[in-house]
Amino acid sequence: MNFSLPAELQSYLTRLDDFIANKITLLQAQDDNERFFDYRREHARTDWDNQGLPREEWSLLLHKAARLADDAGLYRFPLPREYGGAGHKDTQLWMAVIREHLAAKGLGLFNDLQTEHSIVGNFPTVGMVRHFSTAAERDKRELIENIITGRTRVVFGLTEPAHGSDATWMETTAVEETRDGVQGYVINGSKMWQSGMNHATHAFIFARTGGKAGSATGITCFMVPVETPGIKIESYEW
Repeated sequence: MNFSLPAELQSYLTRLDDFIANKITLLQAQDDNERFFDYRREHARTDWDNQGLPREEWSLLLHKAARLADDAGLYRFPLPREYGGAGHKDTQLWMAVIREHLAAKGLGLFNDLQTEHSIVGNFPTVGMVRHFSTAAERDKRELIENIITGRTRVVFGLTEPAHGSDATWMETTAVEETRDGVQGYVINGSKMWQSGMNHATHAFIFARTGGKAGSATGITCFMVPVETPGIKIESYEW
């Protein structure tokens, strides 16, 4: 069995290394940004006086690094060409090798998976919208672009306090209702482990709209603005 990497992939890793050396390492060295990665990192990243949430300076630094990677044509690698990605036929293999390569470098601004940050992005919500959204095509494309650039920030609301590894037993339900002449759904339930809720604009909330508990059918994902009346954040876990 041949485990050698394709020459094209090896060249891409070299391109990543060059970008890190010429852009990301320099950004990490500015304004004492090293404090987010050395022995001071827990305090530097955490706003103890604001529920232990990430400090604004830390979040802004991650966003700036991602934008640099996007400008360099690296951030969208796993996406289809229509959204600025490489559209590579072996995307999964390449992504596995790229993430291993970056992780092996240690802690740095180029790759911090504790915060789901990397100069080569991972976009599960984009795939969901692209393949399963019921929105009009134009609205779908606009939403995807906004997710990629960070204008729209979506959290993933699947796990529940009593249901995680087998989410088909979720207790969250959504029932159709018309209110003030507007047709919609009333969603009732609880979710947890929604990473990034502190700066999210929307939540993907999975709820049972039909079928029986334990069935993989009858589950719908709703995209809900976080400012929707009725959404209550019980606590932040950091």
